[in-house]
Amino acid sequence: MKDETKNKIAAQATEIHFAENLPAEIEGFTLEKIFAPDDDKFIFYTYSDEKIHCALTTYFHEETNEFKVRQKIGLTEFCLTNFFTEDFKTFQALLDTHLDSVIKNLRGLQTKKLNNFLLEKKIDSWDYGRNLPATLEGFELFINPAAPVEVTNGSFIIINYVDFAINSDFILYYNIYSDEFSGETRINGAPHISYAFDAKTLKDLETKLKENLVSELSAIRQ
Repeated sequence: MKDETKNKIAAQATEIHFAENLPAEIEGFTLEKIFAPDDDKFIFYTYSDEKIHCALTTYFHEETNEFKVRQKIGLTEFCLTNFFTEDFKTFQALLDTHLDSVIKNLRGLQTKKLNNFLLEKKIDSWDYGRNLPATLEGFELFINPAAPVEVTNGSFIIINYVDFAINSDFILYYNIYSDEFSGETRINGAPHISYAFDAKTLKDLETKLKENLVSELSAIRQ
């Protein structure tokens, strides 16, 4: 980050008293004030709960000239588009209004109601999905079809096996717009598309998971 940008953002934060009165904890998520550059970003603060591997980060992105909020769920990170703005005061107002509810949503991921598209797909009554093993090849079932997680562009994570110790996982997505399932692996933080799980129906997906999931997780570990 350019020094000019860093100094400008720091000065604006001081001017509007940004983040001065934040609670030390919200819904069990602990505040950490950072106020420092990180590559092309200026990080303001995070709220995190390491026990459930979830966090929220607020920052300014020099490349897009926007203030943003990034969520981390397991090893998956994505921005919440409703916070995008180029105006610092607007960003502060958005956070004042919505920060608590976003963190409460993170806390309640496992009890969140299914999206109607997922209900129509009958993911909630999918026997195979309800009987996935809690651990497989040393990976923990972090997200399961009973409590999918919405990410970006109409995609939901419906299965996520994670090994946090090696920063690696397997993700199975369902996209409501394309009406398709697809897989992705992350190996030491680097994402890789896996075409072995592409499917249009739960029946086809189940077949591909039975044939490929164990070998996919084993390959990640190797």
